[in-house]
Amino acid sequence: MLKKKKKIKISREGLMKRKLPYAGVGFVMIMLALGINKFSDLNKIKDYQERLDATRWAAAAKEITDGDTFVLTNGVTVRLVGINAPEKGKTDGEEATVYLTKLIKDKRVYLEYDRYQDERFVRILAWVWVNCESEPKFLPYNYMHLTYNQSKPGLTENPEGCKKGQLVNEMMVKKGLAKTTFYKDRGEMKYEERLKKVF
Repeated sequence: MLKKKKKIKISREGLMKRKLPYAGVGFVMIMLALGINKFSDLNKIKDYQERLDATRWAAAAKEITDGDTFVLTNGVTVRLVGINAPEKGKTDGEEATVYLTKLIKDKRVYLEYDRYQDERFVRILAWVWVNCESEPKFLPYNYMHLTYNQSKPGLTENPEGCKKGQLVNEMMVKKGLAKTTFYKDRGEMKYEERLKKVF
């Protein structure tokens, strides 16, 4: 005759007898930590998206970091998308910083977003408009985005309300103080062709 196998019952008392409570506690602590990190990341993303939506009706440019980066009066850092200017200390770096300062310092700027953002450095990537005749009518901050390298059709000219305004990214390239920077694997950006014609 075959012997019946004994059913092993797992209970709290059994775990205690086997000296496994610490393993259980450790596992729970790890799971909690992972959970907290996950919620923390989600909160960061949510806060970042809310910041994007709020900041496109931007405050004035308070501090110019270099030829393609500046800080708004609300403390948000903005990076001019589609271009790359030399940093301070490098050839033309000071001149680029001075020119960007002349274009936007203490002026109200408007931010138009494209297909991707830079959550890693918690800074906003934008097409920056200045000297607009009225409040520009921009599409929602996430309008362009579909996937990493695909997006919906974007604007191909100055947005309504900024027909007389200046696209700062373009001005930096026209002055010869910045180069266009685009990535094939990310798909074409709104004003990519426009800037390439200037460069």
